[in-house]
Amino acid sequence: MEYQYLLGVVIASVLGWGLLLFFHAKGRRKGRVSMNIPGNRTLKSSENGLSWACNPESTDIIIVGAGVAGSALAYTLGKVTFHDNCFSYLKLIELGLEDCVSDIDAQRVFGYAIFKDGKSAKLPYPLENFPSDVAGRSFHHGRFIQKMREKAATLSK
Repeated sequence: MEYQYLLGVVIASVLGWGLLLFFHAKGRRKGRVSMNIPGNRTLKSSENGLSWACNPESTDIIIVGAGVAGSALAYTLGKVTFHDNCFSYLKLIELGLEDCVSDIDAQRVFGYAIFKDGKSAKLPYPLENFPSDVAGRSFHHGRFIQKMREKAATLSK
């Protein structure tokens, strides 16, 4: 009886490895594929994977990795407008949650800085039309969530 069980395990393992190798080899075949996507963008395959052929001035963000998190991030950021992204702090004020970003070592952020090959570029947020206390915040996510939990616990049932 054990002999039949072991034989079944060996056969299943060999078949599994065979299918894995077959599909892996099939995926490595070099072929060029092109797919048109709305917005004058084209998705093309290359030896290094898929790449966008589009105007670089229209690219807002590049997401590396298309797993669950990468796909969800791409979908979410595709729906988010500049207003939604940069001015979430105003929503916290509107909801009465602005104190959740205080006392958690939140640093005020006024834009981005990019460094590469000894060169740098500054990309400031366009905050000219907003009060001086409006800025991005950089903080530890866990501390922010803990403050939100504490705030929720103060609500009466």
